Amino acid sequence: MSALVLGATGNIGPHVVHELIALGQTPRVVVRDADKAHTLFGDAVEVIAGDMSDPAVLDTATDGVDSVFLLSPHSFGMANVQLGVIRELRRSGIRIVKLSGTSSAITPDGPHVCRQHWEIERVLQESGQPFVILRPNSFMQVLVGQLMLGQLRATGSIINAIGQAGISLIDARDVGAVAAQVLTRHDWDGQTLELTGPRAVTYPQLSKLVGVYEPAPVVDAAPAQVRASLLQRGVPGWEAEHFLEMYELFAAGESAFVTDTLEQVTGRPPRTIEAFLAETLEQAGVAS
Repeated sequence: MSALVLGATGNIGPHVVHELIALGQTPRVVVRDADKAHTLFGDAVEVIAGDMSDPAVLDTATDGVDSVFLLSPHSFGMANVQLGVIRELRRSGIRIVKLSGTSSAITPDGPHVCRQHWEIERVLQESGQPFVILRPNSFMQVLVGQLMLGQLRATGSIINAIGQAGISLIDARDVGAVAAQVLTRHDWDGQTLELTGPRAVTYPQLSKLVGVYEPAPVVDAAPAQVRASLLQRGVPGWEAEHFLEMYELFAAGESAFVTDTLEQVTGRPPRTIEAFLAETLEQAGVAS
């Protein structure tokens, strides 16, 4: 079964591609930077240089393909891009595996990007096209690896905008493993799969885990303060507002739920936050 991966060089796409390769597949990718794709994947993939929003590029890329992994950059116009792909593939019979967001936020009045996911999901479900929707909770690589550890290195502390609420963070590599299984099997066609880590963790718990390697004091802040800080750093207004709404949702405990879907699909348990932190901090030269 052949698969096309859109968004192959971002935070999640490379893990999907590598997992497909591990399953003996030769995935196809559409990328704007072909050199970057060749550096990431070598000769194990078929690279098509172009823009996924270009119908001619998409037509070439989907020739002979059974399934498409649908992922595009986090942006104000994300829905326009993904809906364009769905329109182009309409009635082709190609199965679309869409990467969405955390289930608790996928509502018509949810945070900005999640409202877009909600719209895309509705269109996909009603399109008549074969589909699977993946709804991963927040990624360890983003919320912890980029945001939390980035704040710690920049300010010497961890900014906590969600109080004592927990989040069942998931490793992006686990999402890639699920996506590869779904792209190469039909067991989950027509389903929406909620993906989480093994348990919910709080920011104070995360600070203790990080503190094993380096001091990690926690500074409590309101979501509105986070938004103001993002605006001061030049983040666009829509994106700052999106993060405000996400932190409010997290603070209400809406992303503390845990599912066993990942283990059901892949046959192995999800990676723990302890393992992720140990690996990440060791790579950064912090862990001993």
